[in-house]
Amino acid sequence: MADKITVYVDSDLHRRIKTAASARGMTLSDFMVTAVRHAMQAPDRRQVAQVMDRVRAAAIGVTDTAERRRMRDEGRYR
Repeated sequence: MADKITVYVDSDLHRRIKTAASARGMTLSDFMVTAVRHAMQAPDRRQVAQVMDRVRAAAIGVTDTAERRRMRDEGRYR
């Protein structure tokens, strides 16, 4: 047996969610269950930070301040 969860949202948000569900051919309930499952499977901030740390550690070459300024001026670095 399934459990029920009730969430109260303002009218504008309800309309937007219902429109998104309808555009996908889903009921509002199915849309919300899918959205929650997707959110639960997404990495949390700690996991994302760990991946970014690995990417930074693996980056080849270190640029000095002057090179970073040149890159920024050329629009290649923010």
